[in-house]
Amino acid sequence: MRRILWPLAALLSTAAVEARADDAQARLGEVDEALNQAKDQFLEYEMVDIKDGKERTLSLEISMKGERRLTAFTAPADLRGTKVLIVSPTQMYVYLPAYKKVRRVASHVTEQGFMGTTYSNDDLALTRYSPKYNAKLTADDEANLTLDLTKKSGEEAPYARIVMIVEKKRMLPLEMKYYDAAGKNVKTETRSEYTCEGKVCAPSVIAMRDHTDGDHISKLVRKKWKVNSGLSDRLFSKRSLARAR
Repeated sequence: MRRILWPLAALLSTAAVEARADDAQARLGEVDEALNQAKDQFLEYEMVDIKDGKERTLSLEISMKGERRLTAFTAPADLRGTKVLIVSPTQMYVYLPAYKKVRRVASHVTEQGFMGTTYSNDDLALTRYSPKYNAKLTADDEANLTLDLTKKSGEEAPYARIVMIVEKKRMLPLEMKYYDAAGKNVKTETRSEYTCEGKVCAPSVIAMRDHTDGDHISKLVRKKWKVNSGLSDRLFSKRSLARAR
C-alpha cells in the first residue's frame, strides 16, 4: 500500500505546484490587462530629477497607443523639442532639434539612462510582463499580493527578476524592485495616487530610484491626462517625429 501511496502523493504535490504557478501567471496576466485598458493616452508630466545633491526639473508630454510611445520634452530649454519614439521594445528613434535629424537608438544603449534620468528606454518600452516573465505568488493579504517574476528562457527582457507588489482591488503595481542577473537590486520603482477614467487607471506619481548610481531618483508628477482621445497612428511614425506639434 505504501508503494502505491508515495507515487500518488508525489503526483498530487506536483499538480498543486503547477496549479499555484498557473494561478500566479494568471494574476500577472490580470496586471497586464489592467495596465493596457486604454486604446490611447496623452499625459503631461513634471519630472524632478535628483542626482549627487543636484536637482533639475523637466517637463514632458507622452502619447501612448498600444506598445507605441512618443515622448516630447517641453522644458528645460536645452531639451525642448527633443522627442523619443518607441515603436516596439526593439525599435526606438530619437529626434534631436539641434541636428534636425531622426536617429535610431542602438540596442546596446537602450539600458542607459533616458536623457540623464533613472529611466532607461527599456523601462519605458516594458508595458506587458507575462510574455517575458514567469510569475510566482509569494505573498497574498487582504489588500495586496506580491509576485516574484523571473525572466523566461530565450526572452529578451531588461531585468533578470522583478518583485512586484500589486494592489488587488485594481490589479495594478504599487512597487517594483528590479534585479540584475547577479541577483542585485539595481532599481526600485513606486507608483502611487492612482486615479481612474472609467476602467482606465493610472498613477499620478511615479518614482524610480537607481541604487547603482548613488540612489539617483527621478520623480514624475502628472499634470494632465487624456484617455481614448483618438490619437492618430500617424503620430507614431518616423515621418512625423521631426514635425512640430
